[in-house]
Amino acid sequence: MKVSALVVSEFCALCDWAYQACQLHRSFFDDNPDVDRVTGSRFGYGFGVLSGFTLEYSLLQIVKLHDKSSVAGRENLTVDYILNYGEWAPGTLAELERLATQLRSFASNLRHVRNKALSHNDLPSILEGGVIGGFEGNEDVIYFENLGRFADIISREIRGAGFAFNPFIGAHFKMMASALAHAVDA
Repeated sequence: MKVSALVVSEFCALCDWAYQACQLHRSFFDDNPDVDRVTGSRFGYGFGVLSGFTLEYSLLQIVKLHDKSSVAGRENLTVDYILNYGEWAPGTLAELERLATQLRSFASNLRHVRNKALSHNDLPSILEGGVIGGFEGNEDVIYFENLGRFADIISREIRGAGFAFNPFIGAHFKMMASALAHAVDA
């Protein structure tokens, strides 16, 4: 199947959804200057549960973008699908493959956690406890910069229009996190 404008639109929507999921978690937990005050409040337990939910969901959205393009005869809309089924000029393909390599490098650090904890309740992993995957510092920020470039290239090539992540979502989530922190004090 050729990569159509509709397929590119849907792929870009999936990329933006993954970005929004990660921005929600970052805004409420990783980058929230009030996180210690909120987690230390009477709402701390619920806030911790919410942190787990948003982290797991955001990681799952990233890893799903890196599934194989076809599994058991079913096609998946992924980075590999775009590469395998697109009819790209040699220069464009080289740039997409370069970006895909960087994207896969990040996502590969999350595949184990998906297979052991996010998609399955792997008993040995549960009993062993501990960390089974993840990333350091702002590696997710770099991942989304590269994913945005990848989506922009395919969007320009196929749809004739660029792609950008929702530019307002980070600020929106930061306002929500701030409102929550103020509500804790009430």
